[in-house]
Amino acid sequence: MTQLPEQSRRDVLKPLGPDSMTWKDFGSWRFNLMLPQAFVLQVAHPIVDAGVGEHSVYKTDPWGRAKRSTALLWPIVYARPQKAIEMGVKLYDLHRSIKGVDKHGNKYFALDPEAYSWVHITGYDATIRMHEMLGKSPTTEQRTIMFKEWRQLGLLMGIRDQDLPENESEYWDYFHGMIQDKLEMGEVASDLLAHNHYLEIPKPPIKWLPSMAWIMIRAVMGRFLRFNLRATLPHQFREKFDIPWSKGDERRFRIWCGFYRIMHSLTPKKMRLIPMARKAFDDAKAHPDVYQAGVSSR
Repeated sequence: MTQLPEQSRRDVLKPLGPDSMTWKDFGSWRFNLMLPQAFVLQVAHPIVDAGVGEHSVYKTDPWGRAKRSTALLWPIVYARPQKAIEMGVKLYDLHRSIKGVDKHGNKYFALDPEAYSWVHITGYDATIRMHEMLGKSPTTEQRTIMFKEWRQLGLLMGIRDQDLPENESEYWDYFHGMIQDKLEMGEVASDLLAHNHYLEIPKPPIKWLPSMAWIMIRAVMGRFLRFNLRATLPHQFREKFDIPWSKGDERRFRIWCGFYRIMHSLTPKKMRLIPMARKAFDDAKAHPDVYQAGVSSR
């Protein structure tokens, strides 16, 4: 995969800022409800499945993996301009070492253009459906802005311009085509969708949380997370892989979405965000010149 020299890459990259829709969405708690289904879509790509299956500790250390992923990916959005660019370069470079041979004897490489871009491609679908299910459907103007920012974020992550759809129409054709013709139910996706997956999550590294309390919390939370995962998967994906979803499930999910919308509207705007996002907004408010400088120098 031909790539620009690092300095050239830095010169053309355009960090997002606190006025972007991405800043409001990417670090929201409700976006976290969409991440499990996005992860399933990602690992359903054969190359991603091979890389995650061999190199990831999503099963043995899910809390550590989540923490490391947040520390690596989220700063590409929630950081000062120069830092955001540096983190994008770091993310890309870290994927250079993820390579090997899958169970069929085929070589794989995490920076394969299709596989690397597919991980990011699932994010736009997740964002749009997050608004539709847990909020309010975005207007045509908002979708245009969101799509432009999504492409901008992809470039920050090191994805080539030609590997990103040019417009939304092209995006949806590609997205649905990938589900229909490329994605497979590999070992990692099967594991994530297994009935007991969320019922076996190890206790988080919280010293004051008793093991028995975690077992009780997990019994309830695990069932909800599995239900939420199946509910938020694209209908086309559920159909292709015969993932159970009844009319009763749909009714229960719609009730949950209605309840969530009410709770979301009653929550102070700042508390709708994860700590890293709140901290970034505070920093942007305290040092607007730093972010403005990043914008004007693009």
